Amino acid sequence: MKIHLVSGFLGSGKTTAIANAAKFLNAQQNITGVITNDQGKYLVDSRFMRLEGIASGEVTGSCFCCNFTEFEKQIQALRDSAHPRTIFAESVGSCTDLISTVVKPLMRFHADDVEAVTLTGFADARLLLQYLEGTPLPFSDDTNYIWEKQIEETEILVVNKVDLLQPAELTRLRELTTRAYSGKAVLFQNSLDMESIQGWLSLIASYRAPQAWKTMVVDYRKYGKGEADLAWLDEELTFTGSAAHTVERAARFIETFAGKIVQQGYPVGHLKFFVSNGSQFQKLSYTTVPGQTTRIDLQLEKADEVTVGINARIQTAPEVLRRLLGETVEHFRRERLVTIEEENASSFSPGFPNPTYRFVDQTAA
Repeated sequence: MKIHLVSGFLGSGKTTAIANAAKFLNAQQNITGVITNDQGKYLVDSRFMRLEGIASGEVTGSCFCCNFTEFEKQIQALRDSAHPRTIFAESVGSCTDLISTVVKPLMRFHADDVEAVTLTGFADARLLLQYLEGTPLPFSDDTNYIWEKQIEETEILVVNKVDLLQPAELTRLRELTTRAYSGKAVLFQNSLDMESIQGWLSLIASYRAPQAWKTMVVDYRKYGKGEADLAWLDEELTFTGSAAHTVERAARFIETFAGKIVQQGYPVGHLKFFVSNGSQFQKLSYTTVPGQTTRIDLQLEKADEVTVGINARIQTAPEVLRRLLGETVEHFRRERLVTIEEENASSFSPGFPNPTYRFVDQTAA
């Protein structure tokens, strides 16, 4: 069995890439499973994987590194239920130092049953271009530290969402990336394009991991502060009413809530919505990039009931995020076109990272 660990900051497009890679491999009779991971407990990504027909597990309430035992349990559960030859493990988008806390423990404790482990780091092409051109990223210095460390750590760097760049921007990005990361295997990828996905799969299939994985120096105080600067909010809403209104009001609700966050200038790690009318579903994502619109068009048939799952990872205080959501809910309740029920509400900032294991080189701290 091969385990492909995938890191990268919130909103870098890891989930889309993994889902398309898993579907391709499954179609080739290479049974593939996915383990998602988040500090929260109600994950849009996990639901998305299941409805895409992908065997999946999840580690919730903590990252892989801080709950390595649960990560091991999820690997075993997938092996027992789906018998995969390949597992993709998608780490929390605010997590780093994965070589010492996840890769090395896997290699030490599971050398007999894990054939190979790879680590791929994803970066949003637009943010990477901004960074390499010397423009500050939108997050706090400590949160930016996590973003930088994720790229530093990986030997396979996927520069994702290149389809959203202009040709001249992509040419510039290729030049800057080649210069800055000459020691890495770099792919410029559009994860919506299966040919692009196949290029990534070919690389990780042939990749020869180092005999001794080299860990990096990490300032855990900055790392912990960077995570604490972000607010997590999860909730599920049910819109009930006339079929003429529910899908349309759910769409306007999403636009309004996302718009409030953008208008307040809060940097968005990711803002994900999972919308379902019971027979169809659609996943929507927002990140912090220049010029992004919050306008959407839900491609769902009309229904009397629509559910909207929300995962928001925003740089602000949890209570601020909760207030913005509450204001939006009350606004749409006052219209009296639909009723809105709230479930599984949670808002918090992540706790300090405390890995189960951390195997480091003598030079790493």
